[in-house]
Amino acid sequence: MKLNLSVYSLLSALPVAALSTLFHCNAQADEIIEVINISGSVATPIMLVSPKDISPTVDIAQAVNALPGAAVNANGPLTGMVQYRGLSGDRVNSKIDGASLASAGPNAMDTPLSYASISMTERVELYRGIAPVSSGIDTLGGSVNVIQTQVQFEQHSAELAGQYQTNGARTAISGKANLANDSHGILVFADDMHGNDNSETGSGNDISPTTYDKQVFGGQYRFNLADNTRQNESIGINYLHSETTDAGTPALPMDIDFIRTDRVKFDGIHTLNDWEINWHLAYSDARHGMDNFSERNLMPSMGARYNNADSTSYDAHFSISNEQWQWGVDSQLSEHDSVITNPENPMFLVDNFSGVSDDKYSAFVQWQQAFNAWHWELGARVKYYQSDAEQVSHSMAMIMPAVNVLMQRFNNADRAHSETGIDAVINGRYQVSPQLSWIMGFAHKQSPASYQQRYLWVPMQSTGGLADGRTYVGDVSLALETAYQFELGADYHADKLTISPRVFYHQIDDYIQGIPSTDPAVIMAAAMMGDSNPMQFANVDAALMGIDINANYQLNDEFSFDMLANYISGERKDIDDNLYRIAPPKILLGINYQHNGWRARMEAVGFSAQNNVSSTQLEQTTSGYGLFNASVGYDADTWGLQAGVDNLFDTEYEDHLAGYNRVMGGDLMPGERMPGVGLQAWVTGEYRF
Repeated sequence: MKLNLSVYSLLSALPVAALSTLFHCNAQADEIIEVINISGSVATPIMLVSPKDISPTVDIAQAVNALPGAAVNANGPLTGMVQYRGLSGDRVNSKIDGASLASAGPNAMDTPLSYASISMTERVELYRGIAPVSSGIDTLGGSVNVIQTQVQFEQHSAELAGQYQTNGARTAISGKANLANDSHGILVFADDMHGNDNSETGSGNDISPTTYDKQVFGGQYRFNLADNTRQNESIGINYLHSETTDAGTPALPMDIDFIRTDRVKFDGIHTLNDWEINWHLAYSDARHGMDNFSERNLMPSMGARYNNADSTSYDAHFSISNEQWQWGVDSQLSEHDSVITNPENPMFLVDNFSGVSDDKYSAFVQWQQAFNAWHWELGARVKYYQSDAEQVSHSMAMIMPAVNVLMQRFNNADRAHSETGIDAVINGRYQVSPQLSWIMGFAHKQSPASYQQRYLWVPMQSTGGLADGRTYVGDVSLALETAYQFELGADYHADKLTISPRVFYHQIDDYIQGIPSTDPAVIMAAAMMGDSNPMQFANVDAALMGIDINANYQLNDEFSFDMLANYISGERKDIDDNLYRIAPPKILLGINYQHNGWRARMEAVGFSAQNNVSSTQLEQTTSGYGLFNASVGYDADTWGLQAGVDNLFDTEYEDHLAGYNRVMGGDLMPGERMPGVGLQAWVTGEYRF
């Protein structure tokens, strides 16, 4: 449970220079301090947060806002993309129970973590700092994993939960049940979520459209292989069906008509002497329809558009590990199609993406060892990427010469692309004393272009959720991004005080972003579609640097204070410009109370102005602001109840990571920065039996 309370006067009293170096405190209440903790390897800690320790949300990605260095790019109430230390999208390895499956939407309306069930999510894990090679194939921007409830053998239990938020009249009802003996276990779950009204800003304007309907249900079966000689062994199968309808994404050119996805995962864990074997095979089939007329006003000068997109994907993993070594292989295979039509003109048809395959094969080795006061973790991963696309067509090519040139150029090109990448990571911890440790890390990491960046052949906004209002074309020949990463930090744990600062620097050669197109055919085709400034994905040079800090002070058994602060700077190195959509400096201060089953929290969150914006992408600056939140709750053995208020003073503000309004005819002007939600009162409850 958490309520964010933030007073802008608190921020205004702090100079921006000080804000850039302030501590990033993330802990919330004594129980939350225990959740946000060091786990996993000593050299690469995992930060944890539970959805029960934040304000209620149907978008699990929002949980990472409570973790140092992390933020969320949100294009709508269900479309949060994790940003870690300035990197987002496909650069951040986002998984659910260790599996990373492709989304259907070419504009990331169904973001990776949107498939996590709110009733099943136990916690969200983030590798702090440089993610180890064992955490995923592509981890240039870090690694996030949603851990969901697993079958508990020899247990019969159930849980019902509900939540209500006043702003937007958002409701959620969920339940799960575990039925198991010592050999067989079944776990079933269901979520039913609705955003019945549009959200409102602090000044009372509608943020339209932000309504939604979403249902998730599924189940899990596990067979226990453990006996007196083999511990913690089992195999299982998981199934999830997710369906979203009539959901708004006001920062994107279309809204969600439907997303229907089925996911299946087989997995197992086994022991062999001192070795542990983990494996899984996962499959996803996702169908997605979106349009520009069902949820928003269609201006007379605009043509109706409907986009049917679908994807199939596989994720496979096998690893074997002991206390020192871990060896493994991974593969991720996906195929994407997207066709745009006009319901008012059956002759209109555009192949947005046609038969795009995007495949990855990888193997890794990781080793960790303690030497006196030092603990080292070293890893290497080799990756082979292979992609291709089928020929495309455009119904207007015969009457639009520029479109015909782009279509013929793409169809005649060698669209097959393959390349090999190498990741190498060294993370170390030096134990100075029982209270103090020094942290350091170095890495060479590589990451490929997304299929949108490579195969978007005609100027469009299918950009994986950039939400900058620009049209783009791709480049089949884009090179791998190559990052050289460095981190230095410390962990200090005294009787009452805990503080963990980290400083980082990432140099990224061949960073992929949009630059103004100089291609006459692209410029002419974009002009026919109303854009005089089209962009082309290209390799540039970039650097990211910053500091994130979290701290906690335990005053006594009942009261604690916590703080979290982030500062990130992202720059182009080939020209004098900044990177796009970088989270502004942030500071969070919290006061927590906990006694018996009662707990309460007050929180102030301040954001600095973000003036370091990308002129290349015509990014607008945003002003600083502060928010104030509060919550109180009681948890008994079989039931729990929590209530709170976010944005208590109904502050009007612009969320720098929320993009720009793309909806006409509403309370917000087209092209205006997306505002944040005003005062939000909420209540949650659960019953366990």
